[in-house]
Amino acid sequence: MNAGRPDGDRGLPNEPLADGSTAAAAQPAALGLPSASQEALHWGRQASPIAPGEPAFWLYLVLLAIGAYFFVDQQSLMSALPDAYLLSWFLVLVYAVPVALVVYRLDLFEREPKLLLAAAVIWGAVIATSLASQANSAWLDIVGKLAPPDFAAQWGKAIVGPGVEETLKLAGVAVLYLIASEEFDGPMDGFVYGAMVGLGFTVVEDVSYFINAVAAAPGAVDQAGPVIDTFIIRVVGGGLYGHVLFTGLTGTGFAYLVTRRGASRLRRAGALGCVAAGVAAHVVWNAPLMESLLRTADGTNPTTFQWIEYGTVKGAPFLLLLAVLVVFATRSEESVFREIVAGETDTDVITEPEIRSLRSLVARRSARNRARRLLGPAGGKLVGRLQAAQVEYAMVRSRSDSPASPQVEHQRQRIREIRSRLEALPRRP
Repeated sequence: MNAGRPDGDRGLPNEPLADGSTAAAAQPAALGLPSASQEALHWGRQASPIAPGEPAFWLYLVLLAIGAYFFVDQQSLMSALPDAYLLSWFLVLVYAVPVALVVYRLDLFEREPKLLLAAAVIWGAVIATSLASQANSAWLDIVGKLAPPDFAAQWGKAIVGPGVEETLKLAGVAVLYLIASEEFDGPMDGFVYGAMVGLGFTVVEDVSYFINAVAAAPGAVDQAGPVIDTFIIRVVGGGLYGHVLFTGLTGTGFAYLVTRRGASRLRRAGALGCVAAGVAAHVVWNAPLMESLLRTADGTNPTTFQWIEYGTVKGAPFLLLLAVLVVFATRSEESVFREIVAGETDTDVITEPEIRSLRSLVARRSARNRARRLLGPAGGKLVGRLQAAQVEYAMVRSRSDSPASPQVEHQRQRIREIRSRLEALPRRP
């Protein structure tokens, strides 16, 4: 029976594809990508950031203690404006939680351990921000003494900020790699950890900007006004083009370099270009460029639309580059996934059309919607569970010594049970 398949096609893993090739031909070796034996050795294992045997773990703790000292001091000063402080944290969390979920879900095939992701956020929020505040102040003083005052005032942040902050944030990705290198299987992992470090950084930095806006309006009775105005500028107008973007780019390049050591010089140069692009995006963002977009005829404050236009012009090219890199990184993981499941002969476990439906969030949602139309809401939910079980099957199989191990067979049985429930659902006319 095919009632459980919205596409009505069980298919075989090696059946001809639309272009006349086969699933087996679309394996990493044919695509010039690393084989599963190289890249998926640890897919099924979840590392912990708590690794006393790794020197990088103790380095993380030492820097966390130093950063926490400055972080607590800064937060206690800002909390002197309690209304503005609480509103600031509420607004940044409204922004940060959905962004974290999107970044987490973009890693479609091998999602990272939550504790390690938390360590990335903490590095950005506590360590990188605290050390950057000290280093930025020192370097801005140096630039102010060496350069003309007007130049230092206009370009100081573009010269100092990107170098200091991107170095500290990328150092966090590097430390996490040294603690749990087995979690870095490809460029996608670098993007996820880099984006999480950047998210932690931007949350704390935004709060400080919000509070500074209130402090710069002495005598203001309404603390909420400056906070909301700054939120519109930094989050609504430029939230897509901040530290998540910058460190997402540098992290992707870093992960490619450490996981593709046998890659050609040209590709490794491209990875270095990703790191440079992350720094360049930060330079462009801080630089006093395209400010004409913010001017108004009557000299009033720019509108929300102007801030969005300003952020789009400055940041969209780099965001597009990151989107392209994420797509290529996802296809690389899909190739590894294909190789892991290639030896599965039971078409009740996974088929070629189902593998294609797993390749993106859009494709997965499309498969669930198709099942919902044909089998009702229960069908959509069961297809979602089937997708999750098939991804988990690859994780279980990658960490098992044999495809016939009890753990692998147990996961196969879970998939069969979900499929039998799908097939029992009545089809809609």
